[in-house]
Amino acid sequence: MSSRAIQNPDKRVWAISSSPAVRASGFVAAISLAVIVPMFIWGIPSNLDLSNHFRFTLPFTDAIANGHLSPGWLAESNSGYGDPSFRFYPPALYYLLAAARLTIGNWYEATLTVFALLSITGGVGMYFWANAILRDSRAAWASFFYALAPYHINQLYQATMLAEWAASAVLPFCFGFVERVCERGKPRDVAGLALSYGILVYMHLPLAVIGSLALLVYSLVRLAGPGKLAKLTKLGVGAGLGLIATAIYWVTMLSEMRWIRINDIEPIASVDYRLNFLLSTLSPDNLNVWWMNILALLTLLLCAPALLLFFKRDAATIRRLARPAIIFTAFALFMSLPLSRPIWNAFPPLQETQFPWRWLILVSMGTSLLAALSLPLLGGMVTKSDRLKRIAIFGAMSISIAFTLSHIVREAQYLTPQKFENKLTDVRGSASVNYWIPVWAKSNPRSMPTEVEAPNREVTVASWQPQHRQFSVAAGEATEVRVRTFYYPHWSATTNGKTLATRPAEDGALMISVPDSATTVNLDFREPSRTRVSGVMSFAGLLLIGGLAIPRNWRRRQ
Repeated sequence: MSSRAIQNPDKRVWAISSSPAVRASGFVAAISLAVIVPMFIWGIPSNLDLSNHFRFTLPFTDAIANGHLSPGWLAESNSGYGDPSFRFYPPALYYLLAAARLTIGNWYEATLTVFALLSITGGVGMYFWANAILRDSRAAWASFFYALAPYHINQLYQATMLAEWAASAVLPFCFGFVERVCERGKPRDVAGLALSYGILVYMHLPLAVIGSLALLVYSLVRLAGPGKLAKLTKLGVGAGLGLIATAIYWVTMLSEMRWIRINDIEPIASVDYRLNFLLSTLSPDNLNVWWMNILALLTLLLCAPALLLFFKRDAATIRRLARPAIIFTAFALFMSLPLSRPIWNAFPPLQETQFPWRWLILVSMGTSLLAALSLPLLGGMVTKSDRLKRIAIFGAMSISIAFTLSHIVREAQYLTPQKFENKLTDVRGSASVNYWIPVWAKSNPRSMPTEVEAPNREVTVASWQPQHRQFSVAAGEATEVRVRTFYYPHWSATTNGKTLATRPAEDGALMISVPDSATTVNLDFREPSRTRVSGVMSFAGLLLIGGLAIPRNWRRRQ
């Protein structure tokens, strides 16, 4: 450090704190927190999805507190019959909520803390992506547009689609690292792509499927220029490492999907993708599509500055810079419209995402980036005609922001701390979503007053834990006992080291054959060997990502 720097420490600190990067970071943090201020004033937004998420989160946190870091069975749902939903729903959000709850000690404050962290993460992600293109503090405006994007705010305040909202905070990082891999291709850029993509998969499966397609399109457009093969290889390595790091989740999910209903039994028409394209109807009878049509229009109004890219004569340079984002945004909008139905019909995993209007989050990301890129054009409008256009653009943005705040935010249903705690009490043991019930079970199994029923034989329950139960059956005729638990192939019943036969009852309850002698039954939920193998794969993937993230100079010194 120079003597001048030592003599003037205050001047140096002031120079750092007033740098464009620091000011941009402060702006991003401020706008990200501002959009969730209503929660700190009025409470946590409530919707049907809030109950479903905390139906997962509460027992998930209990399992972690009791030492089960990767629970495999949600035991308390469906009045004690349980369900295997932990095995299919990506758990990243629940780990985050559980960590906050175990640290803070209060569900209400822990939830608000997680919301604040995710909101800031999403803002930083958009800045990260935009800055990789602009390399200018004006990239922070992409965070402004994204934070106020109507669909993005609707995810949290009206729909309470918490997992999708959380994943949408991570997705911009994926695009930012794709940009960096194509631009400079350093190992830590590949590691960043792998980590962000892995978190996306581990956070929300529908958005991971949609996001993967969008990332593919963006990457193919971005590959223009020399070194295409090297760039493509690095992008493939990044995505591959992300998948390896999350193998512990998707190996189980893919292996056991045939054991759950999804939407094949007692289908729910409202989640049929064919009924949920934007502009497929303008009738309020289909409330989902009608509301999403409005959100799509408001998104375009908010990002009206992006129109200058196409109509300003001096925008050619910025258009070339924005070309990948323009194509990506057009593709995302196309995938939300009925015109894309042939692609949906040909790609079953896409159909399982249920709602083509989910692509609005990618439209929101793309238009936010384009609007930020267009701001220099807006500042250069000086003629009288230009001033009228500028007034129209600011008017469109004002309409979008006013509608978002007055309808999406103000009209949300908020839960005060006491109401929130009451809500959490009510969701305990509630019925699961039809998707997660085993295929051999009924959604309304017969009510059982006790954990175990054995005809003409006395039963004593010694232990009843989520994944381990023990009970004794007195001597009598050989029979089958009925357990208040849905049958699942991983439930193993043993006595004195011998395996007892199991099967599902007509309504899906677990039936165990017991001999005529007095019998003590140990019932355990045992993970198959593929779970251990996939766990090792994930650990190896994380090690490889960590190795790539180490700076090259540090590796050389070592």
